[in-house]
Amino acid sequence: MPSDLINFINNSVANREATELSQGNQNNSSLNYQFMYKQLESAVEEIIVAYPNDPIVNELKQKLINNLKPILDQIQNGQN
Repeated sequence: MPSDLINFINNSVANREATELSQGNQNNSSLNYQFMYKQLESAVEEIIVAYPNDPIVNELKQKLINNLKPILDQIQNGQN
């Protein structure tokens, strides 16, 4: 019984995600890029939390810091 419930939930979630992914705005039938971005963001967050000292994760963190440095500098200068 529990496996039937789990299968039902997994299928429901997969169907909903497929529907959300394929829905664009009402003016066109493009992919839902906001939904796709949120899925990517979630996966990256999970990997960063699961493997905090992995060399690849550290490299990703460093790239993010370098890419966000101009914004971080503006925030710090605004607080002074």
